[in-house]
Amino acid sequence: MHGGFGAGASEKGWQQNLVGVLCYKNLRERLKEVMDRKQSCLPEVEEHASDAIPAKAQGIKDTDAHQLAEPQAALASEKHYRASSPYPNQRSEGMRYDEFQQQVRRDKRVARYQDVHALLEQGFSQRAIARKLKLARATVRKFGQAEEYPEMHHPKRGERRSLLDPYKLYILQRWQQGCTNGAQLYDEINVRGFTGSAALLRMFLSELRKKHQEAGSALALTLDASRQTIKIPPSLPPKPRITCRMSATRASWLFVSQAGTLDEKQKQHVAQIRAGHPDLERAYQLSQDFVMMLAERRGADLDAWLTQAEHSGLPEFKKMANGIRLDYAAVKAAFSSEWSNGQVEAQVNCLKLQKRLVFGRANFDLLRLRVLCRV
Repeated sequence: MHGGFGAGASEKGWQQNLVGVLCYKNLRERLKEVMDRKQSCLPEVEEHASDAIPAKAQGIKDTDAHQLAEPQAALASEKHYRASSPYPNQRSEGMRYDEFQQQVRRDKRVARYQDVHALLEQGFSQRAIARKLKLARATVRKFGQAEEYPEMHHPKRGERRSLLDPYKLYILQRWQQGCTNGAQLYDEINVRGFTGSAALLRMFLSELRKKHQEAGSALALTLDASRQTIKIPPSLPPKPRITCRMSATRASWLFVSQAGTLDEKQKQHVAQIRAGHPDLERAYQLSQDFVMMLAERRGADLDAWLTQAEHSGLPEFKKMANGIRLDYAAVKAAFSSEWSNGQVEAQVNCLKLQKRLVFGRANFDLLRLRVLCRV
C-alpha cells in the first residue's frame, strides 16, 4: 500500500476504479496526522464534539430518509394496532414514549371492548366470543356488563410508592452527617423495618450522589413534598461546564464535510480550527478542493491538486500526493468515471463475514449454500 491507495490497481489491461470512499478514508487519515501534529492549535469546546452527524453529511437525502422511515412507521402500526382500531397511530408532539405506548395499549383494549359488544348484539355467547377474540372469559364478562369502556388506572410518575420512601428522609439526614457507606445505611434502615432489597437502596444512593455533586454540598439537598425525589435549591449557581480540546478525529471530519451539510455550531468550529494555524488553513483548502473534485467528478483538476499538495509545506499531504502518483491511473478513473468496483468489494466482504461466522472452517460447498440462502 502506498499512501493508503492500492498498488497495482491495473492488471492485464483491466483497470479497476478505486471506490470514492477509499479516497475519503485516505484523506481523513492524512488530516488526522495534521491535527495530531497541531493538537495544541485545536479549539477548546464546552462539550466533547460528539454531535450526531447530519443525514445530509452521510449522503442520505431528505427524500431517502423519508422513504426509509415510512416502512418502519407502517411496521410499528401493524405491531401496535389492530386493523379494526379506529384510533390513529400518531405520537403527538411533546408526548413521552411511555405515554404513547400506554395510549396504544388503551386503544387496543377499546377496540376489543367494541368487538365484544358487537358480537353480543349478534347473539354470540360469552364462551364463543372468548374463543373468537382469544380473550379470557372474565374479560369478556367484564366488557359485556360495562355500559362504557372500563378505564384502567395507571399511576402517574410521582404517584408510585416505593418501599424505600419512608426511609429516604433518614438516609438523607445520615448522608448530610457524613455517612455515605451503602452497607452501613442498609443495616441501619433494616433495623428500622425496611424490607426492600439492597439494590433498591443503591439506586437511590446513586441519585443522591449525583445530586450531591451537582449541588456541591450535601446540606443543600432536600426532599420534595412527596418525599420521593431529591431536590436542589434553584438559588444555587449553575455548575460550570467542563471544556476540553477538540479531538483530531472530530476536527478531520469537519474538514472533509461540505459546508452545506454543517450546522451553525459546526461551522463555527471549522472557523476556529482554520484560524488556529496557517498549516490548518492550508489543510482545509486542500481537503475541500479534493472533496469537491471527487464529488463533481473533475478528474482534469487532479494534476493541479497534486502539485499544490506537494508544494503546500505539509508532509502529510506530500505523502498522500506521492501515493496517488503511484496509482495515478486508478485514482484518475475514480475521479472521472461513474463506475466502480464497490459492489464487488461489498460482496467479497460479505463472503468473508460468512466464513468468519463459522470460525474459518467453511468449505466451498457450505459457503455456497450460505450465500445462496442469504440471497
